[in-house]
Amino acid sequence: MFILFSSCSKKKYNYSNSSDTNQINLFTSNLVNSKQNNTLDFLSFCFFSDNISVDSLYNVIDYLYSINDLEASVSYAEKIIKIEPNESAHYLNLAEIYFELSKKPNANPTFPSLVKQNLERSINLEKENFTALALMGELLLASGNYKESIKFFTKSLKINYNQEKIHLLLGYSFKQLNEYTKAIDCFRNSLLINPTFFEANMQLGQIYHLLKDKNAILYYDNAISLEPQNEFVLYNKALFFQDMQDWNKALAAYAQLHEINKFHSDGHYNLGFIHMELELYNIAANNFSDAIYSNSSFYQAYYARGICFETLGKINQAESDYKRAIELNPSYNYAIDALKLLQQNNEKYN
Repeated sequence: MFILFSSCSKKKYNYSNSSDTNQINLFTSNLVNSKQNNTLDFLSFCFFSDNISVDSLYNVIDYLYSINDLEASVSYAEKIIKIEPNESAHYLNLAEIYFELSKKPNANPTFPSLVKQNLERSINLEKENFTALALMGELLLASGNYKESIKFFTKSLKINYNQEKIHLLLGYSFKQLNEYTKAIDCFRNSLLINPTFFEANMQLGQIYHLLKDKNAILYYDNAISLEPQNEFVLYNKALFFQDMQDWNKALAAYAQLHEINKFHSDGHYNLGFIHMELELYNIAANNFSDAIYSNSSFYQAYYARGICFETLGKINQAESDYKRAIELNPSYNYAIDALKLLQQNNEKYN
């Protein structure tokens, strides 16, 4: 990220004739595609010029977005507001920049309040600004204020119903409040607007999964048809069958997952538990070995394989796995207790 104004003088530019203004507008309209060596100087020039247009400043912001320098774009967004202080869209623009900045690791903790402050100004200037209302809802959702987020999402959708993302976020707010029927309605509304919306299908799959409703498979399959190699949805589908104790379909679904990623450690781990349920301990031990091969620090898999070995009478191997699980996680009580019991039982026969 470059440091704004680091190579320019503090002279304030003041171009007064129209040809110069036109030249600024032309240059900024092509800025994203330009490979000028003096880009930094030009950006400083745009900032200090009295005659640059709002459209040109937005072009500069677009360029800064394209190089992922959102911090620098704040100054240009603020300059736009100084030029046109009574335009709702400009405050929304600044709020959107701060919102994106707030998502970054180690973000300035004041950013969310700056988002809220600018959104309030935007909404005060234009009560029907459904985008600003929606972003306010998203901000409240991110902070865990679900009831308030619902109010703003609902206001936004009353003004413009055809916002698939906002129906989704409204549904997510209801889901967080355990109001599952309302959440389902919102996710379905999102799909009515856009039937190919992956995330809405995924949310419906997950909420029906939570409710142990077989409709989960319908929406997981819809999501898979949209993104056939998405490991997350493939894993969730397999897990649903496992949760429903439909072992054959679970095994087939995990096989489908491992066709995409043969090193999916959680998939191998869950296969091990299915085979333990079926009392196929040799196969289960192999599944846990695959999980360990895929993730060498998978201490739960060492413990589970230890159980298999102990059940099969392979005491030394069981003891070794329990000890390895404890090495990886010294506070893992399941392995600690299993090792103690194993050693106590062995002492009886020694």
